[in-house]
Amino acid sequence: MQPLIATLAGDGRPETEIGNPVESRDLTPPPAPSGHRARLRLQTEQALLAAAYAEIREHGAVALSLRRVARRVGMSPAGLYRYVASRDDLLTQVITASYHGLADHLSAAIGALDERVQPREDDAPPPLVAGPTCELGDRLRAVALAYRDWGVTHPQEFTLVFGDPVPGYAAPPGGPTVAAMGRVGAALGRPLLEAWDTGRLRIPAGWRAAAADDDTAGRLAGMGVLDGHELPPPVGAALLLAWGRLHGQVSLEVFGHHRWLFPDGCATLYDGEVTALVEQLLAA
Repeated sequence: MQPLIATLAGDGRPETEIGNPVESRDLTPPPAPSGHRARLRLQTEQALLAAAYAEIREHGAVALSLRRVARRVGMSPAGLYRYVASRDDLLTQVITASYHGLADHLSAAIGALDERVQPREDDAPPPLVAGPTCELGDRLRAVALAYRDWGVTHPQEFTLVFGDPVPGYAAPPGGPTVAAMGRVGAALGRPLLEAWDTGRLRIPAGWRAAAADDDTAGRLAGMGVLDGHELPPPVGAALLLAWGRLHGQVSLEVFGHHRWLFPDGCATLYDGEVTALVEQLLAA
């Protein structure tokens, strides 16, 4: 399965949400390492990520300091360089881990999470799980609800990967953020591709017209391959536009724009949007 997201901007996020195809690669995150030394290293790396998130929460990504991160975990600054090469390298690790966390949550919602993946201790299961044998509407609803659930329960990570770019930071081309973001797109796109394959994907006329434009169709054709299937341009358009609707609502909530009206969250409002999207996209 090729990642649907390939082209990254300088802050580690995709320039066009869905980028150009890249070479086939395994998008499954590596399993937890075995062996005492490997486990100790993993624990240290996780502690460094937690410290980096705390620093970003308190000071912002722009002011991320390796010295302060080292101090938080009781390590000398020199010792830190056994795990990260630079501040940008640490940012890349944090961004990659954030994308994988979101992808894991989405994959778990549709029963597609590799059994070797160990969830983080602070991660709760998605609000709805609809595995491969479930009705398509439930699968689309499950992945949509999981998207919001991860955003509102991981606001710092959501802000890091989807908020303002980090000045001066450039993700390594073809680096780990590419495959990690690809897993997000793959999980979101899976129910739509299943609906297309079974003849149940109902694409609105405006979306079809956009996908039929020569320039747009050419770009959509480069989105990649999911489970051995090339994404037809109408499916690519449906993925981008449906994602945009969901992401817009989650962003408004996470960034506090609805707090004055919905101080306890926008779950009911979002559920209404998900219901409308499922009804619009799936034929009976």
